[in-house]
Amino acid sequence: MLVLSLCYLGIVAIAIYLSSKIEDEVFKVGLVITALTFSLVILICAPWTIKLVVAAISSALGSISIKDLPF
Repeated sequence: MLVLSLCYLGIVAIAIYLSSKIEDEVFKVGLVITALTFSLVILICAPWTIKLVVAAISSALGSISIKDLPF
């Protein structure tokens, strides 16, 4: 289950990265929906260590302002 959760986490990371780089709005919405769906799956099915990592990453990204991002 840990390997599957890490695969889902990779899919979420790739979807978020691609949604920030793609200009087409339809693909952006699709990628954001994909990221949200897999994030919910991770939060429901993952072991508590993965849940802790996801919560830590999202809180760290929430504290960064938009001006500080490189893209």
